[in-house]
Formats: sequence, structure tokens, C-alpha cells
Amino acid sequence: MNNQPLVEAYKSFSAQGREKLAAGDYTGAREAFLKAAELANKISVGSASYEVRMEYHNAAVKLLEFAKNGCRLAPERVPAAPQRAEEKPAEIKPSAGGGITFADVAGLEDVKNQIRYKVIEPLKNPELAAMYKIEPGAKILLYGPPGTGKTFIARAIAGEVDAQFYAINCQDLISKYMGDSSKKLDELFETAQKNERAIIFFDEFDSVASRRGDGADGVDAEMARFVATFLTKVDGFKKSKTNKMLLLIAATNRPWALDRAMLRGGRFDTHIYVGVPDQAAREFLVNKVLGGLPIEEDVSLKKLASALEGYGGGDITAICGKIKLNTYMRALKAGAPQSISRDDCNRVLLSSHNMITAEELAKFQKFRAGQSVD
Repeated sequence: MNNQPLVEAYKSFSAQGREKLAAGDYTGAREAFLKAAELANKISVGSASYEVRMEYHNAAVKLLEFAKNGCRLAPERVPAAPQRAEEKPAEIKPSAGGGITFADVAGLEDVKNQIRYKVIEPLKNPELAAMYKIEPGAKILLYGPPGTGKTFIARAIAGEVDAQFYAINCQDLISKYMGDSSKKLDELFETAQKNERAIIFFDEFDSVASRRGDGADGVDAEMARFVATFLTKVDGFKKSKTNKMLLLIAATNRPWALDRAMLRGGRFDTHIYVGVPDQAAREFLVNKVLGGLPIEEDVSLKKLASALEGYGGGDITAICGKIKLNTYMRALKAGAPQSISRDDCNRVLLSSHNMITAEELAKFQKFRAGQSVD
């Protein structure tokens, strides 16, 4: 488990407690230290390292004792913050796109077309784009149910325009940069701008761009400061002299949870829904995994694709992979090649559960229609 977000929050509350103690605000110090103790306990419970567990457990015990005494012991009795970190933040580097292009994306033609006009065509025909004052690059929000291929599409865009691809998991972004967000976000953007073409992809965007709370203290306040910093960087997002295209793409499964300030004009104002694959797309995915393999005559890949209606692309690929694996295991036991049978397909289908529910799809329809989502 990556405890770094909790570690950074723990450090923040510990620092707040010391500041309030120095100012003589014993009530405020007590509240901050109690919150720090709670976080230290969570870090201890969630850590895989015995040393880290014990260090934060001891810190939690000492902080609780200090807080229960009203924080009126000598200041030097304030427990020191543990110095261990669960892991060091990794350096931001572009990741390989894997040679993926739109030809590898199943269906989603409306999604591809929106991206072609917004990103790809202005690069291919810059004179015409300049005539209409269209610049290659944008700030795009990809949203939809989990497993529908948002990350895959982002990588395909990078493959289409031969761009450096910076994939940022926003959970890691918080863990690395809480308390030092401005400097590190500057570093991210500056690094990307050095490339002729670059894409910064923010996955799990709602984890850093959720609606901000009204509280002045606590985690809500920390996140509000982080969101404000992030918005400043997005507003100041510009191409450098050597950069012909800098594209920001964010992906989320919960667009209704995003801070509205993130979605207004000039920010992530291009919203593209990535839904579940249609029949043609499902057939594409099924054939990509099972096509060319030995299959019994009464097995129809088209019917298998129909049976997978409502599933996300990732789940369809995984289910077909299980069917293939089961047949392979039968072949190993038999000591001879085996064909994929209806029984192989049915057994996997019966044991599979679609994580995308009708209720969840209804929420996306409401969001697309501009309606409130509870």
C-alpha cells in the first residue's frame, strides 16, 4: 500500500500543531495533534514494513498522550515526526506509447473524430488550421465507466501524432507533491514543454480535482490548496518556442464529482464521453483475442460478442483471455491441441460479473444531458 499521501497529510497536521502550540493556541494544537495521531495510526496499520509500522505506531501513542494532557507539557516533549518514508517519489519521465494508434482502438468512431478535428488535423494541415485560428493541442476530459478504454485512447493519440506521453496517476501526484505542488507541477510542465510534441495524461482525475470542501482546516483545506495550485498551472499552460503541441488529457470515472472550476472555458472544456463498446467494437475485441485459434463449429464469436453487451473493453478482453486460458489448460492435460468449445465460453461467462451497472450508466446520461447527478 502506498502510504505517502497519509504521510504528507500527517506531516502537515504535525506542523500545524507545532505552529499553534508556539502561538499559545492549545485548543488548536490539540486538534491538529489528534488528527496527526489518527493519520499516524492509519500509516502504521497500512504499512508493509515492520520498521515503518512501529515508528508510526509509537508516534501515534506519543501524540495521543501529548494531546490528552492538553498540549501543556514542555514544548520539547512534542513527539518528533518519523523520518521514514514508505517509498521515494519516482522521477517523472515519458512512458512508451507501445506503438498504439487509432487502428488499435475498437469502435468509438465519434470519440476518434472529435480528437482528429481537435488535435490531429491541425498538425497535419497547419496552414488551414492557422486560417481559422485553430491551434493543435487542447485540454480534454475523457469520462465514462471504468474499463472503457480512456487510457488506451490517450496512448493512441500519442501514437497518432508521435508525441511524448507523460502518464500521471493522480493518486501518485498527491502523494508526491502535497505541500510542494507548485514546484513539482512546474517541473512536470517544463519537462513536457521541452518536447516538440507532448501529452500529459492525468488518470483518476477526480482524486485531485474533486469539489473542494468549505472547511478551513484539515484534509479539505489541504486539497483546496492543491486544487488551487493545479488550476493556476492549467491556466498558465502554454507551449514553448520549441513545442508545436502540448495536450492535456484528464480521465475520470466520476465526472460529476469534479470541481466545476476545472471544467469551465479555457480549462478542461472539451468533454468526450467514452462509453461501452457497441456490437462491432465487441466483435473487434473478441476477434483480436480469439481470432485464428482452433474453435469448434458450434461456437460463434459474433454471438459471444453479443453476450458481452454492456461490458467494458477491458473486461471483454479479460473474459476472452480466460476462455483462451481454460482451453489451453485442457490441451495441456490432454496432451493434445483442443478447440475452444461452447462449454469453455459458457463457464467463463457464468462466472463473470459486469462491474458497469445500469444505474451507473444512467448517471453518465444525466451528466451528458447537463442534469444534476446525486
